[in-house]
Amino acid sequence: MIVIYLILFTVALLFYILYEGAFSFYLFCFVASYPFIFGVIMLLIRRNLKIGFETVEQSSPKGSSVPVNIIIDNDSRLPVPNCDITVKYKAELGQQTESFKIHTPIFPNNTQVLTLRLSYKHYGSLKVEISKVRIFDMLKIIRLRIKPKTGLNATRIVVFPDHIPIENKINNYSELGLESESFSKNKKGDDPSEIFDIHAYNEGDKISRIHWKLSAKEDDMMVKDYSLPITNGVLIALDFSGLSFSFKDLDIIDTMIDTAAALSLHLAENEMTHSILWCTGTNEGYQKITVNDFESYILAIRLLVNDSLKKASTAPADVLSDLYNGSTACAHVLYITNGLSDSTKNKLMESGYSYKYTVLDPSASNDSGYTDGSFVYAPLAVNAIAESIENIDI
Repeated sequence: MIVIYLILFTVALLFYILYEGAFSFYLFCFVASYPFIFGVIMLLIRRNLKIGFETVEQSSPKGSSVPVNIIIDNDSRLPVPNCDITVKYKAELGQQTESFKIHTPIFPNNTQVLTLRLSYKHYGSLKVEISKVRIFDMLKIIRLRIKPKTGLNATRIVVFPDHIPIENKINNYSELGLESESFSKNKKGDDPSEIFDIHAYNEGDKISRIHWKLSAKEDDMMVKDYSLPITNGVLIALDFSGLSFSFKDLDIIDTMIDTAAALSLHLAENEMTHSILWCTGTNEGYQKITVNDFESYILAIRLLVNDSLKKASTAPADVLSDLYNGSTACAHVLYITNGLSDSTKNKLMESGYSYKYTVLDPSASNDSGYTDGSFVYAPLAVNAIAESIENIDI
């Protein structure tokens, strides 16, 4: 556009030289002063222009189109004929950075909302960033850069697992003597240390459960219902150590996360306290989250796909023995991995952490499942998770 301006300037100059008169003079003055006048105008506009994303984070199911809003605030009385906004996006699992450019005018005394619709077909985070904003005059001779709003120049789309319904049998581990500090709010049990409910005596109720002090104040015999301890009997461990987190591994990673999410939500819905464990690059070397309801399930999955889904050289089997404190910590370890080595199997069995170990492996063939005492090895189909684990007792 500078070339066009130089042509206009030359034409205006020649017109002024060849044709005497007020019109040729004013035309030449206007063309000659154009960069200075509009340069000042663009500087005034820039001071009153703010551009940024609406939020710093959004959540989305896998493959869904997510609306991402860019807010443009122009507090000046002057419009911007041309504005270019360059947006970059990159998956945090190392995919190549892509970018695109938005062209839009900006109206005076106005707040504009530009809506982008983005989607990502794998779990994890998609980082979206406003990398460059430039405004131009009508001839695109003057160009100025705008700094996006501090803290709102980038946003993330966090992709969460969809719900995969399963109906696996959940074993009762309350008789194994595992420690518990919480009790069910909906089901009664046989633990006399906590009272679940009190009701009037019915035929068949045990005499030992009569609440004598309360019965003395009432007209009927009152009987105590004992509580059901909620035992943290299951550990779901995800082993990402054999994966490169390259594009070819993303489907396998999604399958592992889908499986962990389906198992965890099924346990949470049935009031079965459990834990999810995976290795990270933190000082501890791992992340272990206790899940006992839907809120804690969401927290665990958010941490998994949002902050801690990074390449880890350590396998959960390497840290279980460190978590072992001299007594069996849980009843059942569900170990989700891509390829089971003899070394990993031996570490699991020798850790002393659990009574039973089940390995779910998306790299296993459909006929390679087997049971060896307290050890179960099961193939995990990428697109048929519920069917793959339907015969496994949790």
